[in-house]
Amino acid sequence: MSTNSQPASGPIALIAAQIVEESIKPDVEVSKLSSLAQCDPAFAAKLLTCVNSAAFGLSRRVTDVRQAVSLIGIRSLRNLGLSLALSDMVPAADGVVLLANCIRRAAAARCVARATRLCDPDAAFTLGLFLEVGLLVRARDDFQGALELARRPAHHRPLLERADGIRPHQEVGAEFASSFRLSDDVVDAIRVHHVPEPPDSPLGRIAWAAERLAGVFESHGATTDDALACLELVGLSRQEAGILVAGFPVEFAAAASLLDRELEPQRSIEELAAGAHQALVNLNLEYESVLRRLEQVMAEKELVADELRSANARLSAAAATDSLTELPNNRAFREALARELARSVRAKTPVSLIMVDIDFFKRVNDTYGHAAGDETLRAVAQRLRGALRAGDMPARYGGEEFVVLLPVTEIEGARVVAERLRNAIAAAPVVLEDGTSLPVTASFGVAVTMAGPPDSSELFNRADSALYVAKRGGRNRVEVERSEAARPSELTEQCVA
Repeated sequence: MSTNSQPASGPIALIAAQIVEESIKPDVEVSKLSSLAQCDPAFAAKLLTCVNSAAFGLSRRVTDVRQAVSLIGIRSLRNLGLSLALSDMVPAADGVVLLANCIRRAAAARCVARATRLCDPDAAFTLGLFLEVGLLVRARDDFQGALELARRPAHHRPLLERADGIRPHQEVGAEFASSFRLSDDVVDAIRVHHVPEPPDSPLGRIAWAAERLAGVFESHGATTDDALACLELVGLSRQEAGILVAGFPVEFAAAASLLDRELEPQRSIEELAAGAHQALVNLNLEYESVLRRLEQVMAEKELVADELRSANARLSAAAATDSLTELPNNRAFREALARELARSVRAKTPVSLIMVDIDFFKRVNDTYGHAAGDETLRAVAQRLRGALRAGDMPARYGGEEFVVLLPVTEIEGARVVAERLRNAIAAAPVVLEDGTSLPVTASFGVAVTMAGPPDSSELFNRADSALYVAKRGGRNRVEVERSEAARPSELTEQCVA
């Protein structure tokens, strides 16, 4: 009988495959994982449900997928995706035993990894999920046969499969894991987890021990003593093994709670951990609870830090912006000018400055009120912004004055820009809320950096002097500084021509 070992084709399974593929990259980005998690609404909804479940014990409800991904981490997101993908492969209610066996081994692998420190617990969880996945794959073609096999003792399943001429589930599971682009070490560990003795590789030993620990908690499974003996073979003391076995139902319940399926309950701790000292059990459970809470607190701390950084960025932007016009303010402009002047020295390029003053602005305030004055300032700011080139920087200098920074621009080019700005401002009146139309014009003074070290104060003074000439000359006009430095270069003349 041939068995299709390709991943499930449901939307959740496809998203899980993409998340796994992305998560194993060395340069994985949380933002990319967040985008993938939002691709399927069903997956996003289940992710938020899981994060807000008692298993994570967060102090506040999470409603944003990005926050959810940040809180649970890359490995946990991958495991959640894989778990949901496997759940998606079991549509029938009576097939949850197949899913329970996968989750049980994942929880067992995490317990063994945490106790032995042979590998990261979340990586072990991923490994454990695939130990019995071969039966899920078989269930697509022979559901009843897979279900019957899942209910037989775990250590008998490979023998029964060979007797029936069926490809062993550990080989199918290894191939399935490979289709999810899991590492060769993981694939090899899945393939050998039914061998009689513990393999040499760390992942192989975890898979081997997890299979035998999980078998204790299944119908017709192994005995507790068998599990304790196997756990001792992978480096645990008898006492450590007893604590692990006793605490396993709690671990399984936590893993199962992440799914939207009801899995079979485990037998009681007393039944499954006979002979283990209850005080040690309680100590272990308390330790696990404290550890999980610590991990949650650290995740929440990082989330708060992200929010604080975002708030600081918003405050920084607000501190550099004029609240009325939404243009950069005087301070932000001077900082930008200083940077541009320094760059102009290195590149040996000119920098031009335009100063703008709204004509007869005081009359607007005196006649129509300050609200009309504010509306006029906002209109002029918008027209300046709309008429400038990419790379030019307008700003509110103060009162009714504006400034414009023109990088890599000689005087003639700056004059052309200033004329365009003058025409844009004068093109139409400002219409107030009551319907009143206010004609508006402005005067312009233009200056360019001179030879030698640039001086921002001196550049401002020369542009201001040109502005004074423009206002004295009748307003609504552009005046260029009168100096040798302001004469257009040969290159500028060619460009204008």
